[in-house]
Amino acid sequence: KKCRPTRTQSMRISAASIAARRNLLPTMPTFPPLRMAVRINLPQKLSTVLVIVALAASIQSSDAFAVPSAVVHTAIGAFSGALGALSAYPFDMIKSQLQTDYGREKYGTSGIAAAADIFQTSGPLGFYRGSILNVAGIIPEKSIKLGMNDFFRMCFIDTSGCLPLAGEVLAGGLSGLCQVVATNPLEVVKVRIQTGDRSTKPSIIEVLQDVGGVTGLYRGAGACAARDVLFSALLFPTFAHAKVAVPIFLASTFGGVEPSQFWCGLVAGSLAAAPAAFLCTPADTVKTRLQQSRDSASEVQDMNALEMARSIIETEGAEVLFSGSFERVVRSIPQFGVTLSLFDVLSTKAVEIGIM
Repeated sequence: KKCRPTRTQSMRISAASIAARRNLLPTMPTFPPLRMAVRINLPQKLSTVLVIVALAASIQSSDAFAVPSAVVHTAIGAFSGALGALSAYPFDMIKSQLQTDYGREKYGTSGIAAAADIFQTSGPLGFYRGSILNVAGIIPEKSIKLGMNDFFRMCFIDTSGCLPLAGEVLAGGLSGLCQVVATNPLEVVKVRIQTGDRSTKPSIIEVLQDVGGVTGLYRGAGACAARDVLFSALLFPTFAHAKVAVPIFLASTFGGVEPSQFWCGLVAGSLAAAPAAFLCTPADTVKTRLQQSRDSASEVQDMNALEMARSIIETEGAEVLFSGSFERVVRSIPQFGVTLSLFDVLSTKAVEIGIM
């Protein structure tokens, strides 16, 4: 005759079973959100989510399931670029208005007049017209730009383990050239939306039909490449040297208090972006004229970048090439300050926790 286990024995068996199950997931009891969920009896669905997060954390800690560093690097670049672009988009909107021939006639060089007109006709959300599409396009663009710059910098390190200044400039320029494949389609669609009729809200399909399909997405690619190559060749070397000097300057300014990596990167990125943005304005103006809304620029559809630049100089004067330069600098300061600083901070954290 089989004897049933006593209550004390049953409790011991249950405790042993629970302990055995816990041994299968050794990292779960040490995962704080999971311990909290057990203690306060969270709803089943939320507890399930926390268990999945705990499992993901334990899997990530295993070398067999480690995420490739290139994926982490790309994700960090995408996230940093998206936040940087969103923080500066209103200035980009104003800048585009001043660089079109229509905007030049209507606003002259006054960014305030352009901003007031946008606010009166479209309200505060008018400054973010096309921003969702811009952020979506920025993700691959900045991933390429930041990732390729790091890659080329590694390639140009000399035998002594140092990166010469020429290598820094070349790495930046090549990263700018690589990003054009993603940047130009984004710029074409963004400029069409920004410079089109504000009373209408065209869909992406309508914009693509307006630009002439896939080939139209690369209109002005020469001017775009000239702008991005020069900008990146100036931006990245300046940032690399500024982020070494800025912490020393800030520490001496604030009485020896060591500033955080984020604030040092923000200042260094802003200082690097300002001169690069100003010097690249002529190429940006030519690019915008080539890509602006078709109904206001039908007579220039067959021009290339050099012909457009010559036309602007002959009919409006060379100074017009710097239209929107102030707004472009003001836009680039927060955009690249945030982007480069976040990219540096997140990359450092990723290395510290062993996922990159």
